[in-house]
Amino acid sequence: MTLEAFIVTHTHWDREWYRPFQAFRYRLVQLMEQVLETIEGDPAFAGFLLDGQSVILEDVLAIRPDLEPRIRKAVAEGRLWIGPWYILPDEFLVSGEALLRNLLLGIRIARRFGGWMPIGYTPDPFGHVGQLPQILRGFGIEAAVFQRGLDDQPTLLQWEAPDGTRVLTVYLRDGYGNAAWVPEDAEALAVYLKAQALSLAPHTPVPMVLLMNGTDHLFPHPQLSRWLQVAQGNLPDLRLRHASLEDYVRAVRSALGENRENLPVVRGELRSSKRHPVLPGVLSARMWIKQRNAAAQTWLECYAEPLTAFAYGICGLDRRPFLFEAWRLLLQNHFHDSICGTGVDEAHEDMKPRFDHAEQIARLVSREALERLLQPEAAEAPPRWLASDPASLEQTLLVYTPVPGPSRDPVEVTLPALPPGLTYRLLDEEGREIPLFEVEPGVGDRAQWTVNPEEWPAFLQRMLWIHIGRYAAKRVWVDLEERRIWAEWADASADMDHSMISAIVRVGRRLQEIHPAISAPWTVSAAMGGASRWAFRAPEHRGVGVHAYRLQILPGEPWRIRPQVLGEPAVENEFFRLTVDPRDGTFQLEDRRTGRRWAGLNRLEDEGDAGDVYNHEPPREDRRIDRPAELPQVRAWAEEPFGQCLEVVLRYEIPAGLHPDRKGRSEERVSLPVTVRAWLRPGVPRVDIETAVENAAMDHRLRVVFPTGLRTETWVTEGAFDWVTRPVGLPTVPDETWIEQPVPTAPQQGFAFVEDPTGGFLVASAGLPEVEARRDAEGKVELILTLLRCVGWLSRDDLRARRGHAGPPQPTPSAQMIGRWTFRYSLIPFTERDEAIREAHRFLAPPLAVAGRGKPVERPFIEVEPAAFVLTAVKAPEEGEGWIIRGYNASEQPIEVRLTFWRPIRAAWQADLMEVPQEPLSPDGSRLIIPVRPKEILTVRLILE
Repeated sequence: MTLEAFIVTHTHWDREWYRPFQAFRYRLVQLMEQVLETIEGDPAFAGFLLDGQSVILEDVLAIRPDLEPRIRKAVAEGRLWIGPWYILPDEFLVSGEALLRNLLLGIRIARRFGGWMPIGYTPDPFGHVGQLPQILRGFGIEAAVFQRGLDDQPTLLQWEAPDGTRVLTVYLRDGYGNAAWVPEDAEALAVYLKAQALSLAPHTPVPMVLLMNGTDHLFPHPQLSRWLQVAQGNLPDLRLRHASLEDYVRAVRSALGENRENLPVVRGELRSSKRHPVLPGVLSARMWIKQRNAAAQTWLECYAEPLTAFAYGICGLDRRPFLFEAWRLLLQNHFHDSICGTGVDEAHEDMKPRFDHAEQIARLVSREALERLLQPEAAEAPPRWLASDPASLEQTLLVYTPVPGPSRDPVEVTLPALPPGLTYRLLDEEGREIPLFEVEPGVGDRAQWTVNPEEWPAFLQRMLWIHIGRYAAKRVWVDLEERRIWAEWADASADMDHSMISAIVRVGRRLQEIHPAISAPWTVSAAMGGASRWAFRAPEHRGVGVHAYRLQILPGEPWRIRPQVLGEPAVENEFFRLTVDPRDGTFQLEDRRTGRRWAGLNRLEDEGDAGDVYNHEPPREDRRIDRPAELPQVRAWAEEPFGQCLEVVLRYEIPAGLHPDRKGRSEERVSLPVTVRAWLRPGVPRVDIETAVENAAMDHRLRVVFPTGLRTETWVTEGAFDWVTRPVGLPTVPDETWIEQPVPTAPQQGFAFVEDPTGGFLVASAGLPEVEARRDAEGKVELILTLLRCVGWLSRDDLRARRGHAGPPQPTPSAQMIGRWTFRYSLIPFTERDEAIREAHRFLAPPLAVAGRGKPVERPFIEVEPAAFVLTAVKAPEEGEGWIIRGYNASEQPIEVRLTFWRPIRAAWQADLMEVPQEPLSPDGSRLIIPVRPKEILTVRLILE
């Protein structure tokens, strides 16, 4: 039987990697010009695969907008294959929702140009999340094509997600560049193509092989079709077919027929490194990138999108274009070499403004959305008062809690700094005062002085010109009985308008009428700019929802946080008691609910790293440092409203780097100062920890260890729409025949835990995606969280962990992570796993508070039960009216999800991941009850009354 070789011409385009973005784009524009010239000049040239990334179109057209008609024509003719992704992400370092937005945006852009390739083409990302088959099918994509993550499987198989969803999978067993080169010699080309085809032939169930004619940044050969035609004459037993990826998948489906169900099945996460490296060290390279990304994702997913949905549904405020732009910027940082930290230093400097801008948009949208949930109403100052802004004297403080279930976390809010002598007071809706503490006063100019009777006329005259003291005023309050005036000075950034100016003038005129002259001095206080931070301990909130309080401005001094030193170095709340081992600074924890105790928690462990940004490499002669160089300094205090804090100051002495031969760590030592603060908060069943590290050393890995005291064979990490169960220790025995040795570290999203029938121990962390579970000397499991991995090379070829280079051997001094870094994580012992995971999400997404003028229009809320259903999205649809609610059943059992809203439901549908309604649902008033399969991702589209 004749073997048929489908030759797909493509490039793999790393947007930023061993060169920064602009350098690569310079070549990208040239690539696109040559691709279009080849398509237009050679009718026999089948077409070109644009790497599955729609961002390439944006990048090119920003420089050459004149190419758009030619691109559209090539797409319409079926000769330029685009989409479905926006960028090719690292799937483990971004959230599940980010993967969906990536496909939504990529398809949206590709559609503008005439169509998109419905194949999950992810050639280069470093392994694949287990739920990707379900995600792809949710977009109507029924085939996946990739290189990394499998080992000796055949080229065609079925890949099954944890919920049972399957996709036909094409395994690029010999890589995505197995036919990259085109020798301009007919005989040599024939020999080359035959060798590549015969390499795959024994591993395919149909007489068809896929030859990928392209590789990283490679341009198409301008005479490819002619050379293929000439080579065909030398290949009587191999039929060459220049084709698209879709052509190959269609032909395979047809050839398989009903035998497709007999293909081998692989299940879940794919991270084998036997044939192709998955480069596990990227989980901890340049950790600041992972932290910034986690923060930006949280702002978009947990605050900006839900609050925009509420404001859109209630007030008609549509800020979806801003969210679209924020996601576009953030997704550009999700490109696998970008988010992995595996580029040159300049490439990662370019990421910082994208993170900044995405988060700025998310914060602005969140604040405005909350403010728009307030209905402005007329306000008058109290009888003894004059005020340019009477509504400021009695505002509403709205608190949004993004996680289902009860929350008692402290609430922090940023408010305009007040002049001396004024303060804020917080009341619940029944008028009961809730202590509100000033955490940080404003940092702008502040002044207080007296105006004598002879100075009064000039003072009033300047006030009519809106000046009070040295500067123009933005707001003015006057207490006529106490003879006091307060002013908020307008700084250069003040958003002044005519109404504010007129209001201040009116106060000045009224004051002139009432007191044209004075017989005793008046006190004037003023402050310019700055924002003050305040905090309070709220009553129990039930998320997801908005809660309202009354916020007043009145004379007085604020309640300031006054730490109270505790008599012994121990802290406690109703759940836990936490102490410190005075020898090494580790924590000892007692769970008052169960009597369980843990010792040795938060032990820092530093070891050498002779690797590169892709792989951790222990030096052959390593020295592990796990004890401080001197006894720790410990202090404890109580601090309303945050609870009790236990602070441990440590100093380690660690090797400054590696020996010149890189075989061991240097004799020279440098100091590694570490400050750890652990908080126990009233009503909160967690131990929240913040660890600050001053790193001056190179070529090392710093981790923190948590002995769980549990004996178990497995542990669990949070993944994209999944909780992934893993074996403790190495997943595979090391084997020198592997291209890359397996490692015990694993990816996580927000948490990892171990459990046995009596309970469990969970570690939640903010933007720290590398974790390990290992056994201690007694066979009990320790969870180990990576804080820093510091290396100075993009790629090296002298590693035991990996054969050969993973990129160019370029220095990356910024990847040494010199400087001060802060890490946040939380310890959650539990007996009820699902509730512990909600507690982990509360740690990662605390309440958000915003003050504004007016009364609440409505108080939207969504109740989600049971806790095994993990809510991942509350948002307005990408297009059209209504709401999108999404989550997944994290359990291994079917459940009935109950969604309850504050308004009756007019209509509801189960939707696909494109947000297109599929099956109608039957609401009962304001409630929906929906059966959900184990591990199923559920998307609901609904319209409320």
